[in-house]
Amino acid sequence: MASSEISRVRERSKCRKRLNEIYDEAINAYVIHYSCESFYAPDGQSPLANSTRVTSIAVRNLKSGQTKTWSIHKSAELGKQLEKLSELIKANAPLTNQEQDAGALRTEATAHISEILNPLEFDMLNGYFSFLSNHSDSTYVHWNMRDDNYGFSALEHRFRVLGGNPVILQDNKKFDLARELITLFGKRYAPHTSPKGRRGRLMSIIELNRIADTDALQGAEEAAAFVNGEFIKLQQSTLRKVDVLSNIFDRTHDKSLKTNASFTDKYGVHPIALIEVAKNNPIVSGFVFLAGIFAAVVRYKDSIGSFFP
Repeated sequence: MASSEISRVRERSKCRKRLNEIYDEAINAYVIHYSCESFYAPDGQSPLANSTRVTSIAVRNLKSGQTKTWSIHKSAELGKQLEKLSELIKANAPLTNQEQDAGALRTEATAHISEILNPLEFDMLNGYFSFLSNHSDSTYVHWNMRDDNYGFSALEHRFRVLGGNPVILQDNKKFDLARELITLFGKRYAPHTSPKGRRGRLMSIIELNRIADTDALQGAEEAAAFVNGEFIKLQQSTLRKVDVLSNIFDRTHDKSLKTNASFTDKYGVHPIALIEVAKNNPIVSGFVFLAGIFAAVVRYKDSIGSFFP
């Protein structure tokens, strides 16, 4: 028990140190978020065989707030294909609700959609990875982007599928804010369902801290926005998410972030763990230092007095 709680305190200290380092070099740090199609097949359909299509990516500089975005929508607009894309998406959206016996029709439609979307997605991902190549020494603050389902490796895989050669960001350049909040505040820092009924700890933290989240969609809502051709709505959500994550990072750094974590959630209750906390607290350490000097003066006051008659 004692060793696990001491380990937790030390991990918190490492996390806090890393967070401070990122903040001090904020001009070389970016907040990143991306949206994608749904991870799941529509009701009544067989599971999706292909990797999940990426629909938009945003990165925001932690210091300046300058933000860059890439999206299928923007690639289509730059390629003078936006009207064609909109018509294609809207014309095929009803197919997602077709019954099982319409499988051949869906397969044909999916192939037609991919023929149009794949070059646009490639262009979007190529822009992102070009940026990453030029900023590979920067740190990227993210929320749960840590596996092949949703994460940096998912972006890499998707670019390879489309014929690209992705830049591999090293793990020491990634800072998973979602995971580190657990390190700092414990697993009960926020519920998985927010007071308003929205899914995910991110939404719970947003509501608990009253962070402005106008236009921020949940994952399923972002996927639906793309299917329905609501590209501006999707881009606004992606932009809002990096703004929200930057806000949460700043509040975590200045220790003003509100959570549901109790003292024991963060530190445990073992006396040795509490001593470890005290050792790492500069105020407590300073008090102990001054108390030590005062005790020494009291103990040796007669000897000291002989030097100052």
